[in-house]
This record gives sequence, structure tokens and C-alpha cells, in this order.
Amino acid sequence: MEIGLKELDNQIMKMAELSKRAFELSTNAIEERRASELRDEVKEMVGKLGQLREEVNELALEIIARYQPVAKDLRKVKASLELSYAFFRFARYAYDALSAFARLESLGVKCEPKHFASLAPIVKSMIEGSIDALKNMDVLKAMKIITKDDEVDETYHSMLMDIIKNYENVPCAVVEALSIKFLERAADHSVQVASQVVFVVEGRYPE
Repeated sequence: MEIGLKELDNQIMKMAELSKRAFELSTNAIEERRASELRDEVKEMVGKLGQLREEVNELALEIIARYQPVAKDLRKVKASLELSYAFFRFARYAYDALSAFARLESLGVKCEPKHFASLAPIVKSMIEGSIDALKNMDVLKAMKIITKDDEVDETYHSMLMDIIKNYENVPCAVVEALSIKFLERAADHSVQVASQVVFVVEGRYPE
């Protein structure tokens, strides 16, 4: 079982690093007005993460069926299923935002992604922090990520109200509203990653 658990850890961390790269590439492309140029590259990364997720799920189910793990080992296997989904969603939400801006570029519409550019670094730090907490099974760091959730929610709603009230360009308003929603959802998944760290180490989910 130890070999299987080690392979499961390796696959999860491979997904973590790939999802982080996909998120960073997407956000940079949006801010640099290169959404159309890099869209296919990010799409390929999302596809690879989908494949890895299937491999993680199959391996987790195999470990459960063959070895019937208990206690912390079982928690780790259970967490891997949640983690693989979260890492896939990091990249998928980033790709969805990238695609929205790429469509604007294809129409010749130029938008300043000011709210996206403001929120993206906050979410990026949460993603990176949650992955770091997972690498080190650091509960304190995981809890710090979890406490940022309310801040991101408040920032998102404030930005959304500004878009509703002040944007005159309808296409830009729609895309910015969609893109910051994708960021808010990615932040939610970083909280889920952090919560899994607490679950594996302490056997409980944070309140």
C-alpha cells in the first residue's frame, strides 16, 4: 500500500504544479492582451489535468479496494479525490476567463481588465499557499488560506457592483464580470485544498 500511496502523492503534486502554471499563464495572458495567442496552450494543459484526474481517481479506488486503508491513510486517499478535482478546476476556471477575453480580442474589442488584474494576484497567492500547505502538511498555513475566503468574497461583490454601476461598454462589463467570478470560484477551491490538509492531518474539517 505504501507504494500506491506514494504514487498517489506524486500524481497529486504533479496536478498541483500543472494547475498553478495554467492559472499563471492564463492570468498573465489576459493582462498582456495575449489571450488568443495562448488559449490553445492552456487548453492543452486543462486536457492533461483531466487525464491526470482520471488516473488519480482510478488509483485511489484501487488502493481502497485492494488494501482497505484505515485512519490517516484512508483520509489521504479520500482527500486525493477532492484535491484532483480542485486542481482541475483551478486550470479550468483560468481557461474559461482566458477564453472570454480571447473572444473579445477576436471581435476587435479592447478592454482594460482592471478588476481582473486586481483580484488575480490575491487568488494566485491563495492557490500557491494552499499547494505549499499541502506539500508540507502545514495546518497553520492551511488555516491562513481558509481565513482569506471572506475577504475574496467581499472584494468580488464590491467589484461586481462597480461593474454594474459604472461600465458603459457592455461586452467589457460582461467579460469582466464573468472573469472575476471565475477567480472567486478558484479561490473557493484553494480553500477546499487547504481544508483537505486539515482533514488529513487532524481527522476533521475546519469549521
